[in-house]
Amino acid sequence: MKYTIKEYQDVGRILKEKLGLETEIVAIKYVKNLSEFPEGFIRPLRDLGKPMTLCMAFAASRYEKKKMAMSAHDNSCTPVTFAHGWAKVPLYPFIKSQVKNDWNKNTMSVLRRLLSYNALGLNVQKAMWPFNKLFLRHRGLMTAPLSETPFIPDTVVIYCMPGQMVFIADAFCYESKYIPRSVHTGYGESCFEAGLFPLVLKRPVVVNLGSGDRGFSRVKQYEIAIGMPASLAFYLDKYLYKPGEKNNGNTVSKLIQNPPAVVDEDTLPGWRDIKNIMKYYE
Repeated sequence: MKYTIKEYQDVGRILKEKLGLETEIVAIKYVKNLSEFPEGFIRPLRDLGKPMTLCMAFAASRYEKKKMAMSAHDNSCTPVTFAHGWAKVPLYPFIKSQVKNDWNKNTMSVLRRLLSYNALGLNVQKAMWPFNKLFLRHRGLMTAPLSETPFIPDTVVIYCMPGQMVFIADAFCYESKYIPRSVHTGYGESCFEAGLFPLVLKRPVVVNLGSGDRGFSRVKQYEIAIGMPASLAFYLDKYLYKPGEKNNGNTVSKLIQNPPAVVDEDTLPGWRDIKNIMKYYE
């Protein structure tokens, strides 16, 4: 189903309020031509006189509600520029950069890290070098707060606390159609894993928020994030706080907010049913 800009803005406001988020949900749109950048968007190199990282652009949108436009020229994190396929760089210089920074011990360590993303689903390769040049062909991206987005986003990123993530995960697992996946490498987590990967995976990706996020983009110690195809924001709104509703309205959220004084086999109806048929090993 296709949604309008107004509907995306509305669901951005609704989810922020329902989840009690501290900052705005970030809307992201990838562009294949830099001429797609509209007037009124901030190009860091042109407008601020200096580049910034993609995670810093995300922070500007979620904290100050700024509308950002990022290209290879605007992005100071050159490995991420390579990873997004925005510039012509052979694979080996990228690998060498990770070893030179001492992020990884050696070449094999970098390759193992890159291969670990396959745990998210093999389609993830469409977003990675060299296949992103064939399947995506992007040259930049735009960010904005979802509640004020002027474009139809490709993906959205929600920054939250672990307790809030429980309810998000419950919503996606209610039908188990879009169970979030996660691989923690410590690098490129918001810009690459949360922002880009859901575009090709068509499912949510949870990130712990990596070194760049925490070093450059004002991420708080207790924050984590989840990226998803933008249309899943409406799915999330539909099923948020729904699990457990048929249990006399005793949803998971109510159970967490008001835990019972006694937790025994009769606390939940499903537990009780199993207790009644269970035969214990002696």
